[in-house]
Amino acid sequence: MAAYTNLLGDKETINWFKACIGLNITKEGLTNFLCTELQKLHAVVGRSCGNCPIEKLIQCPTNPYCNKSKRNYCPFHKSQKPQPCAICDNVKHNIILQHRYGGPSWRNTCAEKWALNYWEIGKCYLPPDGYSSISSVQESDLNGVISIMLNCRHFQTCLSSSWVSPPPPDKQCPLEKVRQIGRNVRHTSDCKVTDADLQDYLRTLSALLADPQYLQHDPSAAIAFARLSDVQNDCISIEELGDLLKEVYETLENAQEVVERFSEEAERTLSNALQKLDATILFGKKRLERETQVGEQRIKIKTNVGKQRLERKTKFWEQHLERKTKDGEQFIESKVQDGIVRLEQTANKTAQAAYERAVADLRRRLVDHYHDNASNVPLSVLDQSLDKRITDIYATPKIHRIEITKDGKRVKKEQVLAYKELFSSDDTESYRRLYVQGEPGSGKSTFAAKLVHVWCDGNRPSTAAPNVNESFDDVLIIQKFQFVFYIALRESRGTKDVMNMVKKQLIDTLYSEEKRDAMYKLLLQIIETEVCLVVRDGLDEWVAPDGSNLAEPSMAGFLSDKCTVLTTSRPWKLAEERIKNSQIDILVEIEGIYDPDTFCERVLRCILDESKNLKTTAFEIRRFISNRELTSLSYSPMLYTLVICTWTDTLEDKEHLKGFSLCALYTTLLESLFKKTNDIIGFFNDLNPPPVKCFSSSRYLRPIIQNVDVISKAAFHLLFSPEKEQSIVFKDHELSNYLTQSEQEFALKAGLISKRKTKKTLNSSISFLHKSIQEFLAAYHIALNAHLIDDVIFGYLGRHSDAYLDISQVFIFLCGLNISAANKLSGIMNEHTNIKIPYGFDTFQSIIEAGYTEAVSNDQTVHSPPARSIANP
Repeated sequence: MAAYTNLLGDKETINWFKACIGLNITKEGLTNFLCTELQKLHAVVGRSCGNCPIEKLIQCPTNPYCNKSKRNYCPFHKSQKPQPCAICDNVKHNIILQHRYGGPSWRNTCAEKWALNYWEIGKCYLPPDGYSSISSVQESDLNGVISIMLNCRHFQTCLSSSWVSPPPPDKQCPLEKVRQIGRNVRHTSDCKVTDADLQDYLRTLSALLADPQYLQHDPSAAIAFARLSDVQNDCISIEELGDLLKEVYETLENAQEVVERFSEEAERTLSNALQKLDATILFGKKRLERETQVGEQRIKIKTNVGKQRLERKTKFWEQHLERKTKDGEQFIESKVQDGIVRLEQTANKTAQAAYERAVADLRRRLVDHYHDNASNVPLSVLDQSLDKRITDIYATPKIHRIEITKDGKRVKKEQVLAYKELFSSDDTESYRRLYVQGEPGSGKSTFAAKLVHVWCDGNRPSTAAPNVNESFDDVLIIQKFQFVFYIALRESRGTKDVMNMVKKQLIDTLYSEEKRDAMYKLLLQIIETEVCLVVRDGLDEWVAPDGSNLAEPSMAGFLSDKCTVLTTSRPWKLAEERIKNSQIDILVEIEGIYDPDTFCERVLRCILDESKNLKTTAFEIRRFISNRELTSLSYSPMLYTLVICTWTDTLEDKEHLKGFSLCALYTTLLESLFKKTNDIIGFFNDLNPPPVKCFSSSRYLRPIIQNVDVISKAAFHLLFSPEKEQSIVFKDHELSNYLTQSEQEFALKAGLISKRKTKKTLNSSISFLHKSIQEFLAAYHIALNAHLIDDVIFGYLGRHSDAYLDISQVFIFLCGLNISAANKLSGIMNEHTNIKIPYGFDTFQSIIEAGYTEAVSNDQTVHSPPARSIANP
């Protein structure tokens, strides 16, 4: 701007122009801020009814509005008489409260517009005269804007406190100084401003626009602040200078009705400057037009010359370009192909890297999930909360391969001692469909959980119970699987396919809802590309959806060449004709624990306190089991754990060995089996007394006592069947004589009976889980129906020699259940016993003594057992 000194005058005159422009820019920068705050003020003072003019709201007389130089005549109220209006009076009162001096400029405002127009509220804070026709903030000048900010208390909260300290009308008030700057510039007599004054003016105006309370964050104020800086630093063109001065002149014309108007000298100076600028700009345009015409003629001549030269060269270069084009096309095509290949390679690498990261994350989450949820097993079926790490309690299972012959017969073969034998027949052929069957409590689910644990930890030994198993130590066979998906089928009853089970049991558990859709897609990609193992645990506990005839969940979506499926089940489920032999690549059976002694020590290590000697306690348990003829139970981890825990529960009692009740033990066993089928709790009490004493503390027997009764009846009649070979193992049609189809299914699901497929027949081989369980149930039935001793057992003893040995365990159980019936049975046994050798008498006598011990253990009223000889009955 300094370059226009000769045009606009001396430097101080230019400074005055800058000051004028600065005032106008500052007003524009404050406009948006003022509008926003006046809208807020409008909400505070309220809205009028919209019908009352200002004359009706001002009492007469009111200075300085009412001038009653003539009696009974008021020029202010000549058309309207004062009339109260509660709504408008409240607005007026609030306007007065907001006025710093309590004297709003009522002549400026139109009260009818108070309902909708916030500017009419703001005009009450303008100077008293000259602003009545100003219809918006944009039409006002800086003096009006600053006057509103000074007179309205609302703006005290919108500016830093320093702008109103000391408070107006003190001349030292910074906001008063801003208003004074406008007056100094407008009322100048010579239109000159010194450099020092200009710097002070612009610094003050810039400080106002940059006030940190609100204006610093206002976009219009920020633009105005930048424009002030351009003015101060002479960073504006002549055209922009002209536009700015025109805006100042327009402000001057709008202010003609305002008291605070420009001086005549200021008007004259501005008008002259604008005329000079217009003339200069016009001269520049004409000169530019002349020079443009000359330039266009020169360009035209040069163009013609260039065209001629170009035409001569074109023919030569066309031929040359054609040759180069062909070479270039070939080169570009090769480069494009190379680029496409590189881009594809880069994209593939990027996609592969993202896929590998997602796969690694899923694998890590699965490992953490399995460690938290699949690496602990409960010691007791009745108390799931008493769980231990699988590595602390796991014992090597006794597993045999079951060969399915061509005629359908299932034959027990060699023992399986390694994972390799389970997953492949040799180095080339791998099994894809593996089935592991076993009776309830044999350790199927624990074996599956251990396999998953091996995949997670690489058979990491436990510090509590070091794993020194020599069998199944080839953990690399399991580690070759990129993923192991462990599914508890009992948790997905009614779900048709394994894919949805994996989504619900694993993906939905591991990921938030927002990420699940992406993980479902990743899962599909994984099962199509990665080597996976799916563990389906508990096929016998799965229920197909309504209307479906599936024998097992569908593996739809899993590729047979990528996925291996291991399924655990009870034998009766695999005996269904819907499961074809062709669908089974390998069938193995878990028969229980390979080393019961080691298992006993591991269980004791988990439940004994440090004051007990582990080896001594383990020896005492083994001796107790041998004396009570419970050795056959020690190969079942569930039954053996039940015996160990029951035995240690009474360890503190001095007579705990003598007081150990077999009836109580088998009652607990029945509860643990029945709980899987029906976990409803119900107690026997005075109104519903227990049928036998050992049932009195049970929790799960009363709700299903009718099932217990009918199964016990079947156990009795089958055990004392006239055909002795059918007493332990029997067929479907034989069992149907005593149990309905639904009762058979209940017994199968509870695990009391087991069903196995036999050769070439629709019939299946059925037996109770353990002979001792059948004997206990038979004894229970006798205890409730003592007449059966005469009706059935009497004849049974007469038909079979040494039959007393066959029913010895029934007799012992009966002693604990019903001593009267047991006494009657002992008499009949004595009558039918023909002992020819001396040790036979000892055997019979030991049976009587065992029964006596069991009766005492169950608080039955008995006398000392007779020590009489029955060698010569």
